[in-house]
Amino acid sequence: LDVEAVLKAAKDTGCEAVFPGYGFLAENPDFVEACEREGLVFIGPPARVMRLLGDKISARKAFKAAGLPVVPGLEEVSSPEEIKKFGEKVGYPLIIKAAAGGGGKGMRKVTGPAEVDDAFEAARSVAKKAFGDDRVYVEKFIEGGRHIEFQFLVDGKGNAIHLGERECSIQRHHQKLIEEAPSTYLFPAQRKEIGNMVARAMREIGYVSAGTMEFLFDEVGNYYALEVNARIQVEHTVTEMISGIDIIRKMIRIAAGESLRMFQEDVVLRGHAIQCRINAEDPKKNFAPSFGKITFLRQVSGPFVRTESGIYQGWTVPPFYDSLLSKICAVGKDRATAIQRMKRALMEYELWGIKTTIPLLKRILEHPDFVSGELTTTFIDENFEVLTDYVEEEEEVFKVAHFIAEVSALGKNPSVF
Repeated sequence: LDVEAVLKAAKDTGCEAVFPGYGFLAENPDFVEACEREGLVFIGPPARVMRLLGDKISARKAFKAAGLPVVPGLEEVSSPEEIKKFGEKVGYPLIIKAAAGGGGKGMRKVTGPAEVDDAFEAARSVAKKAFGDDRVYVEKFIEGGRHIEFQFLVDGKGNAIHLGERECSIQRHHQKLIEEAPSTYLFPAQRKEIGNMVARAMREIGYVSAGTMEFLFDEVGNYYALEVNARIQVEHTVTEMISGIDIIRKMIRIAAGESLRMFQEDVVLRGHAIQCRINAEDPKKNFAPSFGKITFLRQVSGPFVRTESGIYQGWTVPPFYDSLLSKICAVGKDRATAIQRMKRALMEYELWGIKTTIPLLKRILEHPDFVSGELTTTFIDENFEVLTDYVEEEEEVFKVAHFIAEVSALGKNPSVF
C-alpha cells in the first residue's frame, strides 16, 4: 500500500518494470501513473482504462456501448426512493453495489421495500470505508445464477484473443473458493460467441494486457456482463493448465511492446483443471478469520498438481488483509479425473495450528451436485449445514494421542473397564 516504498525499492534495485500481481496496487491507476513518472513500466493495463473499468457505473455504460448485455439496473442512485421505484418496476430481490467496489465488499441484497433504507445506508458506509467513495448503484438480483468469467489478452498493436472461460460459482460472501476451467455449462458455440465478443469489446475500449470479464448466467441461460478485473486473477492457474499458455509471461511481453504472436485459432484447450483456495477461515463460524501460528505444514506437489503458496511452518498468520494462504490446482483429461486428483491432494495437504477451508473443500468435492456440475453462486449457502458437518482432522489426532497416553499411564485400555 506504500507507493513510495515500492517505487524506492524498484529504483534501488535497478528494476525496469513493476508487476503488481493481484495485490492492493494491482488496480490502482494512481500507482500506474506514479510508475510511469519514475520511468518504470507497469505490467498491466493503462491507467485510463483502469479508471474506466474500476468505476462500476462507467464500466456498465462502456459495456452497453460495446454491445455487451448487462443486468437490468440503475447506474446513478442517490436515494432509497429511487431504488424502491426501480423495485416496483422490475420486482425484487435487488442488490445494491459499491460503484468503486470489488471482492464482494459493499454489496447488500434487498428482498423488499422495507429493507431498502437500511441496506442503502449500509452499502454507502462500507463503500466509503473500503474505497473512499460512497457512490452506489443497483441491479436486479439474479437468483440461482452461475458466475462464469472469460480470460482475455490484448496487445498494444490491436490484437485480442480469449483463452476460454472459468467456472467460479462456488463462493462464500460473494468471494470465490473453487474455480475450474472449462465450465460444464457452456457449449463450444457459446464459448466462441461470448469469447469473441469479449475480445472485440476489450480491443475497442483500448485495453492492453491480460484481464478477465465476469458474467452472471441466469437459470434459463441469459448472461450479463458484470465487471472487468483489470489485473491477473488468483485463478489464472486453471486457464494456464488447460491452454499451455503462460499468462504472466504474455503480460510481461505485452508490457515490453511485443505482439501476442498468436491468433485465436492457436488457442487449444485440453482437459479440465480445478483450483481450491486454502483460506485461514473457520467455515463452521460463517468463515470467521482464523489466525495464529502454523504448527505443522505439509504441502502437496507432483504430476498434475500445482501448489502456489507463501506460507511456512512456524509462520504466524496475522488477522489482517486477505485470508488466502495457498492455492492447490489439479488437472486431468476430464473433470472427473481432475476432481479425483484434487481430492487426493487435499487429503495429503496438512496444516495445523489454525482453522482452514480444507475440510469444507473436501465436502464440496464429494457433494453430488458439485460432482454433476449443478453449480450456482448460492451452493454453499444452500448446503451449509451438510458441508460443515465434519470433524476436524486435528481434533481426531489429539483424541488418538490422548487415548494412547491413557493406555500408557494405566497399562490397560480405559474404555474396556
